[in-house]
Amino acid sequence: MNILASTQSKVIIASAFILAIGAIISGCSNNPVMDEADTHKIETSKQYADGQFSNTSKTAQQNFSKMWSAGKDFLFNKHERAVPTLPLPIKPIEAATFDLADKQAMRFTRLGHSSLMIQIDGKIILTDPVFSERTSPVQWAGPKRFHPVPLNAEDLPEIEAVIISHNHYDHLDHGSIETLKEKVKHFVVPLGIGQALLDWGVAKEKITELDWWDSIKIDGIELVATPAQHFSGRGLFDRNETLWASWVIRNKDHSLFFSGDTGYFEGFKDIGEKYGPFDYAFMECGAYNELWRDIHMMPEDTMQAFKDVKGKVLIPVHNGTFDLSTHAWFDPFLQIEKLAQENNVQLMTPVMGEVIDKQQTFVNYAWWEPYLSEEAKITLKEMRQKELAQTSKVVEHVLN
Repeated sequence: MNILASTQSKVIIASAFILAIGAIISGCSNNPVMDEADTHKIETSKQYADGQFSNTSKTAQQNFSKMWSAGKDFLFNKHERAVPTLPLPIKPIEAATFDLADKQAMRFTRLGHSSLMIQIDGKIILTDPVFSERTSPVQWAGPKRFHPVPLNAEDLPEIEAVIISHNHYDHLDHGSIETLKEKVKHFVVPLGIGQALLDWGVAKEKITELDWWDSIKIDGIELVATPAQHFSGRGLFDRNETLWASWVIRNKDHSLFFSGDTGYFEGFKDIGEKYGPFDYAFMECGAYNELWRDIHMMPEDTMQAFKDVKGKVLIPVHNGTFDLSTHAWFDPFLQIEKLAQENNVQLMTPVMGEVIDKQQTFVNYAWWEPYLSEEAKITLKEMRQKELAQTSKVVEHVLN
């Protein structure tokens, strides 16, 4: 190709790009927007000032030095098993497993990362549904799933509510919302997130935005937005323009807690006092690092937060699906099992797609054990020996 042809090609491409941008802008101008009442709710929130939301506790500033350290650690200090070397097990879900005619049942399954499918009061609730291959603004780059979703989004029954914790790409997924929006009766989200849903074609009457401690009742189910310690943003210039939250999900018979993404903070104790105890607590445990501990809990923080909210059974989430930190992909399971043993906490680490029914006995097992590194296997063996020794001492004491 000669220089002239090359130049003409660049002009054509540039012109097409400009026209495309113009079309997008003009298209966006016709999109519905949240009304004045929604704006007023944001502006009068106790968490909102000077155009941004903030945490109740001061978190570390993301200055250039800290961002550089975190980036360098992520790029050059990754564990060799940050991504599984073998396919992970999943249990494909049959939609009929969730018998919605059974109003008393409480069932749930992990779809991956922080995505949960919950049956309560004969209705389906999804948390942070991500069905896409990558958690990224584009599907040709970014962290890729370790495993398939155990259920096709198209096979889902009618969904009573989708709950979103915050707007990061691994929790608010454009493609999944587009796929699900016609099946969902209610989208319940923290303040400010409604506009993104409107932009993606969700009907305004389906959207409810809540501030911390606000709640909505949908038939017999109460959904409460509770505090979390995190941040928000999907680009370079929208940091903290929308709120983040943890969630209480309950009816007259069952009570659940979903932490979303969060660092440890004293607010967990308030949640436990107001709404605990919880039958199941789905707690963030994954993508952690000391460099960003104030916005993502380390495993020992997860255990303390679980105690603070007065959980009965701990289910660690935010793990096992995407490579978002420096640790081995299995490290969250290994660490939280050790902590559960030390703290006498009932732990559940089901395989993705495994359906847990509150009325049925579930025996927890380390499905991830065969995939451990040799070093991690030694650690696990030592944990098992210590547990056996402790059990033997208890038995000996009882016999004597």
